[in-house]
Amino acid sequence: MAQKPVHVLFLSTANSARSLIAETLLRDFGGGRVRTFSAGTQPDGQMLPLVEEFLEAKGYDTAGLFSKTHKLFMEDGAPDIDLVISISAPDENEPVLGPLGALRVHWQMPSIHALKASSDQKRFIKIIYKQLEDSICQALQPSWDGLSARDVQRLFEQVGPVTQQGNKLDNEFVPERYFGDFTGTELALA
Repeated sequence: MAQKPVHVLFLSTANSARSLIAETLLRDFGGGRVRTFSAGTQPDGQMLPLVEEFLEAKGYDTAGLFSKTHKLFMEDGAPDIDLVISISAPDENEPVLGPLGALRVHWQMPSIHALKASSDQKRFIKIIYKQLEDSICQALQPSWDGLSARDVQRLFEQVGPVTQQGNKLDNEFVPERYFGDFTGTELALA
């Protein structure tokens, strides 16, 4: 008998970039092990066009992706969510919300919304994509045969771009000053 897929909800603030990229990656890499979703606590109502362009250029199907509220996953008839992975920037004091009964993991990742210049946003999307790709691939590396939802939770806790203990993203990807004050194009990404 095949193991039931683990239902994973990526939760961010706007559900316009980070969580949609994560949903896409886990959906495509996870195969039958997972069923993925994403939502926002304050959704923008649309995926950022640069994110959509980037994912399509990488060959991903973006047809079913859109920005939506997390409240959809708390309504009657919503899929049962096993694991909520909340993604927030260090300066976003977002609580880990989501459907009751779901296990929780929190990943800290900077937000694209502070960047105004399109060239900065494009570079940032590549960086965030790489961070999410690396983390998700690591979580999927071991066999999930016989793993419980709690075991899967532990895998995602161990591989997150930034752990709950407050470790920062590798400076190769996001420089230290991102976490301080900056405006517009002052952010020089490697």
